[in-house]
Amino acid sequence: MPPVIERHLLARLRARHLALLVALADTLSIHRAATRLHMTQPAASKSLRELETLFGTRLFDRHPRGLRPTAATQIVIDRARIMLTEMQKLGSDLELISNGALGKVRVGIMPVAIPDFLSKVLTHLSKNAPGVVAEFHEGSIDWMLGGLAQGKLDCVVCRLGEGTAATHFCREALFEESVCIVARHHHPLARRKKITPAMLASADWIFPGGDAPLRTSIRQFFADHLTTVPIPRVECVSVLANLQMLQDTDWLAFLPRPIAVQYQRLGVIAILNAPGEWPMPAVGLVTRAETNQTPALDAFVSAVRHVGADIATIRAKADSSDHDSTGNTRQARRRPS
Repeated sequence: MPPVIERHLLARLRARHLALLVALADTLSIHRAATRLHMTQPAASKSLRELETLFGTRLFDRHPRGLRPTAATQIVIDRARIMLTEMQKLGSDLELISNGALGKVRVGIMPVAIPDFLSKVLTHLSKNAPGVVAEFHEGSIDWMLGGLAQGKLDCVVCRLGEGTAATHFCREALFEESVCIVARHHHPLARRKKITPAMLASADWIFPGGDAPLRTSIRQFFADHLTTVPIPRVECVSVLANLQMLQDTDWLAFLPRPIAVQYQRLGVIAILNAPGEWPMPAVGLVTRAETNQTPALDAFVSAVRHVGADIATIRAKADSSDHDSTGNTRQARRRPS
């Protein structure tokens, strides 16, 4: 960026400019953007001209049906969203700090992160950084990575699928975690010692969303057994919602094995003796490559790494003892990157 433009931005760019940029990108209409921000349309038009002067480039082409972003606009809008979000977070964090807290960390979590892993992280955090307030958000992987990219989330604990490999993210593996097929406790298949791929293909299912890494393993399993991939009745990532639906139907679903074991012990569900392996990426931590580390985020990341290392050690010991009577170690499961 030319030094003159950089100086102009530092001296004249205001929060209202950022809010207008985001509103224009969302609505593609000066009138609707002005309405959202409680401005007059002439004032919004004037602010847009100021913005284009500040950045030294045209940000939107004007057309009879509205606005069209130019090639230069997206990077500006992405940064504007992050800056607005950081300003909003700053106000919340300052209020917490004034009341004695260390700060807040906003975390996206997948079902793999609950309940055992998450409870251990919080226990470690409360002992070593009691002033940190953790705010958790559960959702699809696309939603959470989008929130991370926009600065709405500080980090995400999820499976390290392809979406986490983007250059604007940093990721680190924590531990492996398998999944299994479950149904309600008295499901007809729960009593069967042998379940065939054809039985699975003809069943009604709850699948994770189409962006979930597990969907790749599902497609591969049914392709390997020359059966059609079932069309799910529901796509859902909420563990509690899935458990409730299983209680009321004869549907099948996938759950992380530690969660499934816990609810099977409670008599809520049954883990089916189903065929097949379900290769999954490791569970890991994802942060923004350009994120500003805060004391709260540093403390949370430290807790996640500590608990993740403990779980990885326990799993490694369990795997080393899982061998056949001849002493040969079981063949390792395939794990997609």
